[in-house]
Amino acid sequence: MLQQVNRVLDRLLVGVDRGSLWLARAGGVMILLTVVLVTLEVLSRQFLGRSGLHSTELTGYVMAISSSWAFAYTLVRKAHIRIDALYLNLPGAARAVLDLLALLALALFCVLVVGAALEVAEAAYSADAHANTPLATPLWIPQSLWVLGLLWFSIAVVLMTVRVLTGLLSWRLDEVQAVAGSPTLDEQIREESKDTD
Repeated sequence: MLQQVNRVLDRLLVGVDRGSLWLARAGGVMILLTVVLVTLEVLSRQFLGRSGLHSTELTGYVMAISSSWAFAYTLVRKAHIRIDALYLNLPGAARAVLDLLALLALALFCVLVVGAALEVAEAAYSADAHANTPLATPLWIPQSLWVLGLLWFSIAVVLMTVRVLTGLLSWRLDEVQAVAGSPTLDEQIREESKDTD
């Protein structure tokens, strides 16, 4: 029974990995577009003396949105920064328990942050709030896109937490390591070598 649950969770995590990659790519494209926008604004101010572009406001929205859209990708691909000098010297069972505790803490963080973000976006929508800028952007639009990334991140955290828990319950520590464990130096070298091939 637990093996069937693990297989379903593994398939779901593959889907989350793919979706996270596309969200991260979309965030990267948005950042590149803001670079173009800022460049055009600087050139316009330099050569025309004025600019009708409002890159400052838009880049702020894009940074918040693209960051939240990259959270899940960073988590699933283990690309976040870890301080693991002690962790890697612990036995596999201790590392697996620490991985579970870390994901549970992250899940709690998601509950708090997503709850607050949803309230902010809902309040902006209900009040028909607009930015106090020349663009007068309806604030619910960038806030909703920001919340979308946070919700996707929360889904990734929940699925990974459940997968680590089922891996621990079935005593498959190698699977826990594959899903949530900090990569060893050898694993990092293998991954980097794969990327260059």
